[in-house]
Amino acid sequence: MPNRINSIFAFENTGLAYAVGDGGLIVVTRDAGATWQRVKSPTAHNLYSICFPEQGDIGYAGGDRGTIIKTTDGGATWQILNSGVDVDLRAIKFPLTAQTGFAAGDRGVIIRTVDSGKTWEKLTTATEEKIMDIHFPADELTGYAVGLNGTVLKTTTGGMVWFSQSANVQGLVTNTHLTAVHFPADDLVGFMTTNSGRVFFTPDGGEIWRPLPIDFSLPALYSLDMRHDTMAGFCVGAEGTVIHTEDGGENWEKINSGTTHDLYSIRFFPDGIIGIIGGDELTLLQSRDGGYNWVPVTVQQ
Repeated sequence: MPNRINSIFAFENTGLAYAVGDGGLIVVTRDAGATWQRVKSPTAHNLYSICFPEQGDIGYAGGDRGTIIKTTDGGATWQILNSGVDVDLRAIKFPLTAQTGFAAGDRGVIIRTVDSGKTWEKLTTATEEKIMDIHFPADELTGYAVGLNGTVLKTTTGGMVWFSQSANVQGLVTNTHLTAVHFPADDLVGFMTTNSGRVFFTPDGGEIWRPLPIDFSLPALYSLDMRHDTMAGFCVGAEGTVIHTEDGGENWEKINSGTTHDLYSIRFFPDGIIGIIGGDELTLLQSRDGGYNWVPVTVQQ
């Protein structure tokens, strides 16, 4: 049995969301996370990332051994694509349309498609480190990638050239692994999480990344969801950790998640009121009050 929910995608202006996890797990909710049903999957490989570009019927998910799957009917059925690589793919993102997208993962691999996943091109990244997350905030040109051992990469050429921003990260400790990156409004203001329980912030597209003040110790953080205003947001991580900020990360508070399971993904619907968290042991949590209280929900067999 698969035991981890690794990634959640919540649609705008609807209660629809999909989540993927270990063993090829795909689940769907149509009531904003209150109930979940399994979807037939074409793979038994772990899936780590899912996205639906343009909030449309076409969606993609990526996972172990170069696995990329695609749906063209809103997630009802999925087919396996040929990614051309055999490394584990930790992140998959299509910035604007279903035609152009990126996937990234082990050994510094980033691949790109410009034909809706029919073919994939391997890009040059000048790193061998595992990439854990990628984000193209505003267009298909400017993107960021983060990963193990302080890896921070940026492209302004649609992935054709990636350059390192690791030297721009203030107070970066050796062997720090960066786990997630998110630019909530544009390609200037961004946040990163780490396996050491820290959150880094940039106001200027990564020219400077500075650690945000957190006055309590935390285990590894794995996912973050910041509001479009760049002020309010949440991070989740190991041991049931949920933290919340209302001022862009200058102050944080712990939120009781009601679980000690590791939490890997958090997403809010656009109203900022209803949120979903996924994690270990098929953990799915829902909040209906802006993230202050979370209740467990289950996947229907």
